Amino acid sequence: MYNRILKNVKNGSVKVLYPNIPNDKEEYLYGVLERSFQINRERSLDENISNFMVEKLKQKIHETNQELYILKNYPARYINTFSTFIGPNSVSKYRKDLIMYKDVTIMATESHSYSVFYNEKTTENTKNALLNILAYFNGEPTFYFTEHYDFNRKLSDLYEQFDLLDMLRLRKKDFFDSKHKEPFHLELPILKQKNGYNRVCFEDSSHEYIFELYHASLKQFESLPRCVFLYRIFEYGVEKHYQPLIRPQRYNLEDALNYYVSEIMTHTFNPLYYVDFGTYISNDGNEVVRKRKAKYVNFTSKLKEEVKKIKKEWINHPYLKNKNIGQILYGTGRNAAAHGSSGRGNVRYDYSMNYKHINDVNIFLELIARYVIQKLNPQLSNMVERRTEYYIKHNNYEEIFKQEKD
Repeated sequence: MYNRILKNVKNGSVKVLYPNIPNDKEEYLYGVLERSFQINRERSLDENISNFMVEKLKQKIHETNQELYILKNYPARYINTFSTFIGPNSVSKYRKDLIMYKDVTIMATESHSYSVFYNEKTTENTKNALLNILAYFNGEPTFYFTEHYDFNRKLSDLYEQFDLLDMLRLRKKDFFDSKHKEPFHLELPILKQKNGYNRVCFEDSSHEYIFELYHASLKQFESLPRCVFLYRIFEYGVEKHYQPLIRPQRYNLEDALNYYVSEIMTHTFNPLYYVDFGTYISNDGNEVVRKRKAKYVNFTSKLKEEVKKIKKEWINHPYLKNKNIGQILYGTGRNAAAHGSSGRGNVRYDYSMNYKHINDVNIFLELIARYVIQKLNPQLSNMVERRTEYYIKHNNYEEIFKQEKD
């Protein structure tokens, strides 16, 4: 029906009727149209109203096709019901998006909240898998609200403190002595929609557990526990990816680590951007200083740069220079971090030395974790928009990105 009406409006066989309006009232109607439509002042009011109706019909046709697509491919959407809210923050760049995995949907609900919807046939594993997949793409921990208000608040406060960019901040030599703060923050990725509809559809994964492992690592605020949890992802990858692929005659974790360290440097990762506004807060806290132009930086690309620097540092280290990368990662990630009976060999919360060394190890393990996840889930390798102009436009950063340094 909409297609037939659209065709007739376009060819002029159908005229859009509206009440007769005195000439001195036309400006009011133009103002009404401008709220949702770009009018052309060089054309008559009749022509503008006709063009407005054409755009509205196209919108209705698109929405109808979208619903038909969901009905055919994701029928569970129409029987799913609200379950609970998701915290602590937004999980999607666009609030109109419906995020789907199997028979579970996550979408925006009240205020700025997101909620999960599923039905009586949905398994708990599927419900959790979707949240874990989103945590991987967003680089942020999330959780389903419980009925316990205080527990929800505690989790929200804790998870809001986690920041993947701390891995980069800890690389600065004067980090613990520095007083100024550079306002970097990760952006939620733009997840690609299905067929141009407001639907983000994750294809089924046969390795849902690896997303659970990675999500668990995002819930570890400090470097030491996160090292342990990241290493678990590597171990999963060895069993499910490295061994079936390489088929080594003798199983050696250090060889597997060396293999992955080589692979991560040439791999194309799903992007996860942060904004470098090129500014920092002055020591007295009263001034924002711009020292370079604003730009978007891919988090994984920046980690690769740090890997190169860390390798050079370890080559010149009096003790580590005699070990290969795999031995260092294994010695710290598996032995020193996970065990407590090695005496001086155990990793300690020494903020001037061990703490930063664990962070260096975590940079390798973070890239290895993301590499293994993509290799075991190739269907998710092209889910994120890479073009930064879309992020700039979404955030209305055009003017900021034009500014030069002070």
